[in-house]
Amino acid sequence: MVQILQGQAVALFAFDIGYEVSLERVRELLLSAPVPPLSRKKKTPDYLQYTRPPQLLNLGDAPVLVERPGQIQATVFDFGAVSLAYRWPMNALDLEKLPELSQQLYGLALEAHAREQLERLVQKIAPAVSRPELAELVEDYYLFVIEKLDAPLGSAQLLMEYRPALAQVLRFDTRPLSAEQQQDALEQHISYYESDLVVIDWNAAIIYDQDYWDTLNVLELLNVELLEARYIDAQLDRRIGDYEGLIQKRAEWPIPLRTPHRRAIEDLAELRIESSLLSERVDNALKLIGDLYLARVYSVGTRRFYLQEWESSISRKLDIVANLYQLLTDRVNTAQGQTLELVIIGLILAEIVLALAR
Repeated sequence: MVQILQGQAVALFAFDIGYEVSLERVRELLLSAPVPPLSRKKKTPDYLQYTRPPQLLNLGDAPVLVERPGQIQATVFDFGAVSLAYRWPMNALDLEKLPELSQQLYGLALEAHAREQLERLVQKIAPAVSRPELAELVEDYYLFVIEKLDAPLGSAQLLMEYRPALAQVLRFDTRPLSAEQQQDALEQHISYYESDLVVIDWNAAIIYDQDYWDTLNVLELLNVELLEARYIDAQLDRRIGDYEGLIQKRAEWPIPLRTPHRRAIEDLAELRIESSLLSERVDNALKLIGDLYLARVYSVGTRRFYLQEWESSISRKLDIVANLYQLLTDRVNTAQGQTLELVIIGLILAEIVLALAR
């Protein structure tokens, strides 16, 4: 029986707290430190780093998991997102018992606890947050990091001999999974050396590596990206629903010095710009370019998180916003042109009447 000598279980919860966060102001308000730069172990070039390193803050103790005390850490991003990480050590744990631990971790239902922690944190850093608003959406993700085993196992051997158990961990299940489910859960895996392994599923990942920090950071950022994609998509849905009804209404005749739908047109333009800017800031948070290990981890995670589908949905809805903006603008321009024509006709008639009156 192979035993985990050193490792940790991590539960991530991503939230959106506002439009933007001043990381410099966060450092002034609370004791924090920037996320460490990416390591050079896997030949990562210096320029492949965070554009603006997020700030790390310790929030205290986490609820006990299988008699193991844990810690809570917050990562604050400048684009208005916060990721809470609950961490518990996994020491002296049989590898085949890991599915039970994963099921118990998922069963803790930590979302409400995470939101309480976040609300307290937001109160403390409120002066650093531009247009603060805690969104209802939350995105969770779970990581099981195996740093050291009591017996040396290569990545291929681990994946082959403990295939059923690893799949159960990723699906938070203790019952035997079918071969089809095992294949689906373990399909996306990456190794750099023969002694390390990363298996990425849609709601959990397993990292078998002593130098795991960079991989964990990339997966944490991907979870935040997924949250922001869902947030932008929900905002676009709501605002499109608010304004598409204006298209069905009859055009109003402009009163002098008044423009119909002016507020709606301004809101649509602002929504389009802000959604595009937020998406761009999130995408540029971490620079991973080229056929490198972390870029491959990011690429596999993007597919597993269905981020491309979310981005396609956002792109289509931004096109709808652009069309609504154009339709309302055209309608206003047409109405103003017709009004101007009527005014000119009225002036001409007035001149004719005055001429005849003389």
